[in-house]
Amino acid sequence: MQKPDFKGLKKLIKAIEDTDAVFKRMYADRELQEGNIKAACGRIAAKNARKQLDDYSIDELKNARAGIRVQAISAAGYKTLGDLAKLSDYELLSIEGIGEKQAEAIKNIITEFANSLSSRVTVTLDAYGKDKDDENNKALITELGRYINTEAVRRDARESAEKLDNFCCWLRGEKFIKNSVRWLFSGSELKEHTLEIADEIYSFCTGDFFNGLLQVIDVYDKANKTTYEDAYASFVQNSAPFYALLEKAGSISGNKPFVYDSIPSQLAEEIEATELSDASFKGNLRGYQTFGAKYILHQKKVLLGDEMGLGKTIQAIAAMSHIHDTEGDGCHYLVVCPASVIVNWAREIMKFSNIKTHIIHGQGIDTAFDKWRSEGGAAITNYESMGKIIRGIDNHMHLSMLVIDEAHYIKNPDAQRTMYIRRLDNESERIVLMTGTPLENRVEEMCNLIDFVRPDMVKDVRALAHMTSLPEFREKLSPVYLRRTRKQVLTELPEIDEKQEWCEMTKSDADAYTSAVMGAGFPSMRRVSFLQDSLAESAKCGRLLELCSEAGDEGRKIVVFSYFKETIAKVGAALGDKCVGVISGDTKVELRQGIIDKFGSSPDGSVLLCQIQAGGVGLNIQAASIVIFCEPQIKPSLTWQALSRVYRMGQTRNVLVYHLLCPDTVDDYMIQLFEEKKIAFDSFADESAIASAYDNILDKEWIKGIVEAESKKYALACIE
Repeated sequence: MQKPDFKGLKKLIKAIEDTDAVFKRMYADRELQEGNIKAACGRIAAKNARKQLDDYSIDELKNARAGIRVQAISAAGYKTLGDLAKLSDYELLSIEGIGEKQAEAIKNIITEFANSLSSRVTVTLDAYGKDKDDENNKALITELGRYINTEAVRRDARESAEKLDNFCCWLRGEKFIKNSVRWLFSGSELKEHTLEIADEIYSFCTGDFFNGLLQVIDVYDKANKTTYEDAYASFVQNSAPFYALLEKAGSISGNKPFVYDSIPSQLAEEIEATELSDASFKGNLRGYQTFGAKYILHQKKVLLGDEMGLGKTIQAIAAMSHIHDTEGDGCHYLVVCPASVIVNWAREIMKFSNIKTHIIHGQGIDTAFDKWRSEGGAAITNYESMGKIIRGIDNHMHLSMLVIDEAHYIKNPDAQRTMYIRRLDNESERIVLMTGTPLENRVEEMCNLIDFVRPDMVKDVRALAHMTSLPEFREKLSPVYLRRTRKQVLTELPEIDEKQEWCEMTKSDADAYTSAVMGAGFPSMRRVSFLQDSLAESAKCGRLLELCSEAGDEGRKIVVFSYFKETIAKVGAALGDKCVGVISGDTKVELRQGIIDKFGSSPDGSVLLCQIQAGGVGLNIQAASIVIFCEPQIKPSLTWQALSRVYRMGQTRNVLVYHLLCPDTVDDYMIQLFEEKKIAFDSFADESAIASAYDNILDKEWIKGIVEAESKKYALACIE
């Protein structure tokens, strides 16, 4: 019986144990990294708190009742607690009437103030502002980036690490010969067992699995050395995971998000206590998103009405992932959405989960459906395709979750697409209706949706229709309707600045506009300054090109919106190579996300052109930080939805919005009307309510009046 190479065997065993120890350290690093994040947050909070001390008068010292001579301090020229915080003990004692006990009392009071202020500070990350180069800001971004990168490795390596550790435990529990001396004095049975163990060790160390473990260690080491430059680049590209981690690990009370509104405490506690498995989920959830996913799981059939840009999609995927983890990979999920976002849904599910995806749309729809039915996973289809697949689901399949994106599409109970979807109420264990359109002020539409998920509540909701603006109404809806706004939960969003850019018409503009007015064509009138074949003499286009040039100099990207394809085409020609993509109603659905990706990786100064009906819905264009509207929109909701493509979670730069307008034209009337309605707009609970309540304010009579007024004005001008 041939003796093993015990020296080589010992090295292999040590290599296995050392590798196992490295993996254990990888997971132990998580606590260390979280400590570093908390410490970095603490330094920023303390620094900000010290700045805030300047806002507090030294009169606060009177409240301490420590016998501090505040008047003497004031006479010495010190006015705020911030002034005193900067003083050394010697400088404090130099103030007339301040002894050692009073100096100590002053220091203690200032410390208590600073600690109190620090605990309430909301820590934010600065990518472009005055604190961009602050060492504490850079350290925090670095620590967050390092954690995100290493956690991704840890998450992907979880199963492999467990398999490695199990092998080590097995190896430690086995009795076998470990040296030549023992070999000489051991029986044949133990020798045979030792040879079997040796073969297992050799196979393990020379196999692909062990080599893969070594590669993981290399990847982890690289991730653990993430530099500020790398972390900063990731943060600028997408800040969402950074802020999600900051909420989770920052340990600063100011980072605690606004999670829910008007939900009874008992229900909120039940939802918070709901388990949410993240074993196969690959994303980073914000606090409010975690609550939203738990809300879906706990309530089962709900309306998720978060404002656009808050990540309703990822909340639904997190809920699906939990079901995948707890009920197996054979579950069926169905997502029904507008055709324009089918590809985006598929990409998001593949990016953030291990759930198989099946696009059921266009050619091959029957084959895709059959594959989904047999394999399980998430099927993504559009409303128009439901008629082709409904019979295969109704009374034939069980859906673990049905997701209806842009659920206001099924607000009309008599519409065919609504009827198709409502046939799935018994087949769906969980139903999530998703809409960013506020429903509180459209009670009948809300009731039509609620009737699908919770018909038992419709009667009570209608009975309270008269009190939609009161907290009691929202509380009554809480079992079925959850809505959060950007202002409530995204406190880190940078500022948004809207400007009206009034462009004096050129002669070419005026001639073309006069022709449009005299032809009584309202759509043509709206294209003022973009009517002529050549935009060389266009006032609006001239200003647009200037803004784009300035944006490039400032390291920004631009998205330009217009309602009209003709305008988009002309602006594209004027921009030339600066235009890196066009999304219009003619752009195929499957190509839109690719255009967005290309824009995201394009150089500063690049421009994306979007027809507002196509580019304003369902796409994330946060790579842009400048938005230009070529004309005012008929529906305020179109403007708001378009802005939400850019001003959303993950945006790190202040967003500049420019509305190109020409005086003495139809632009005047439209802007004037909106300004007159501003007081009414502000009375709504949130800005998205503006969009829903005033979609139809520009009715036919109003348009007719504008055309008549402009016709009279320009007819007189022509006579003169």
